[in-house]
Amino acid sequence: MRCTALLVITLVFLPTTAIRGQEPVRGGPPIIDSIIIVTRDIFDSTEASRNVFFRIANALHVTTRPSVIRHELLFRVGEPYDSAKVAETERNLRGRGLFRDVEIDTVHVGDRVNVQVNTADGWTTELILNARSTGDEVSWAVGAQERNLLGTGARLGLTYRDEPDRTAVTLRGGMDRIRGTRFGVDGRFDYLSDGEVGAWQAGVPFRAFADRWAVELSGAAGRQRILQFRDGDSLETYRRRLLLQSGHLTYALGASPDGYLRLGLLGQLKREEYLLDSVWVGRGASVPDTVTGALGIFADLVDARFKVVKHYNGFDRDEDLDLSTRVTVAAWVAPDVFGYRENGIGPGVFVQLGAALGKNFARLQAAANGLFTSSGLDSGQVRIAFTAASQVIPKSATVLHVQYGARRGTPPGSEFDLGHGLGPRAFGPHAFTGDRSVWGSIEQRAFLIDEVLGILGVGFVAFLDYGGAWFADQPSRLGGDVGVGLRVGATRATGQNIGGLDLAYRFGDGVDGDRWVVSFGRGFAF
Repeated sequence: MRCTALLVITLVFLPTTAIRGQEPVRGGPPIIDSIIIVTRDIFDSTEASRNVFFRIANALHVTTRPSVIRHELLFRVGEPYDSAKVAETERNLRGRGLFRDVEIDTVHVGDRVNVQVNTADGWTTELILNARSTGDEVSWAVGAQERNLLGTGARLGLTYRDEPDRTAVTLRGGMDRIRGTRFGVDGRFDYLSDGEVGAWQAGVPFRAFADRWAVELSGAAGRQRILQFRDGDSLETYRRRLLLQSGHLTYALGASPDGYLRLGLLGQLKREEYLLDSVWVGRGASVPDTVTGALGIFADLVDARFKVVKHYNGFDRDEDLDLSTRVTVAAWVAPDVFGYRENGIGPGVFVQLGAALGKNFARLQAAANGLFTSSGLDSGQVRIAFTAASQVIPKSATVLHVQYGARRGTPPGSEFDLGHGLGPRAFGPHAFTGDRSVWGSIEQRAFLIDEVLGILGVGFVAFLDYGGAWFADQPSRLGGDVGVGLRVGATRATGQNIGGLDLAYRFGDGVDGDRWVVSFGRGFAF
């Protein structure tokens, strides 16, 4: 109901309230007199004085430049102090992935206020030594990446991954807020054992809820092998070639730190080809090469509501939970003159609802889109996810997550694929595949020790997972696991960065090998 009310108020009062700024009135909020930026290294001077390794870490790390922080500020000297803008600034700074702690303090001097922005850097230079195992299936990666190159906030990384289906060398880089503007770029290139894939993005995104416009271009190109699985076994292999370029231009009719109403134009040009691998090509079976274009419009309405929590997905660190009410509707036009077999229209909708009551909170998300022609539904998908959590017990969280999805007419390789860390966690790669999927998990998380030796947090989890995936022409395939695990997190790194070691018992469909398995990898973050 809040969402509907916001839409009505925005449309009715737009000429007088949404566009025109309001002058501060006497007795209103104090005026910002000064803004001070205080940056701290990974370890403070007291910690570093007691540990040579902490001093080495600080010496190797370049502290984030104050200009990077200033570019994120949504308030200026001479403006009335706005607590909503301050809260959004803190969220944006935490979202940059550069800091382990962000806090904005104020000191009142008469009818004016001094603002101090305090940040503590996280360890953003990573030597990547990752591994994941579910039973006898192991994935691992080595490499290095920097998310705060020379303190500028730029990203650069090189990684080698060895996965069950392929190996890959990945080079990626990017930078936001170039030269103090909202302009940013991001790129990634994967050199695969069975192909190459590149992706890119550039433009001026929304930095804040109160921003009025944004324009972005994104694309992908490459060729690679696409595998289809059924009941855990390889079904077919395709060769895919792709060239995709898309973009959007968006303008906000009403915008404030409390929410917005944005309207936008969408465009897409795609060339895509699927061919069955060499053993199948002689049979003439393939998905035809197509070049298609589409145009669309959308509206995005948000009534902003966030909750800051600790000890949910990580240890003693602020996490921003988005519990906003959000409704997004879109419509694509796909005429036959743009390369489609028939004229089509593609509606889409996304809805999010969130609520918090004391130490408890919940979020529901639902999305659906499809392409309809004169012959009916050509392709489409639906996804629903619900998460609820309780933090009544200090330094712990009880978390329930369930989700359902269905797809029809989507390209090869886009089927639901559960296992090896997605869905029931103790199952191997491709244990459950199909165009229907449902799975859920309930966890009891206990963050026992926030910091050991100044670098690690230690916790415990008990869990129950159940779910699976299957194709529409077969009965449902469902399996589950129950177990306990150890959780460890690098408290001076950025993000949640939680790793785990689990012991689980597997049951139901999809069990291949022993029912008791030991697995390790990253913990779930909902």
